[in-house]
Amino acid sequence: MYVLIEIHYICNDNRSYRKGSFPLRGQKKEEVALEFWNWIKKEHPFECEIEKIKCDGDDITDKGFRGNRE
Repeated sequence: MYVLIEIHYICNDNRSYRKGSFPLRGQKKEEVALEFWNWIKKEHPFECEIEKIKCDGDDITDKGFRGNRE
């Protein structure tokens, strides 16, 4: 089963977003989204901040991402 994740974020005073379809492989949607967010942060030399995270069209920003907003 696959999940569509869309992450809106701010990096270096620029708003941006990334989206992709990922296999769940026994993980929760939030765990897959967190892995995607960590991958996005590694690509940027500047700090990034989450604006919102959508998973299959549902807003999951407040589900486990409060401590990982940066």
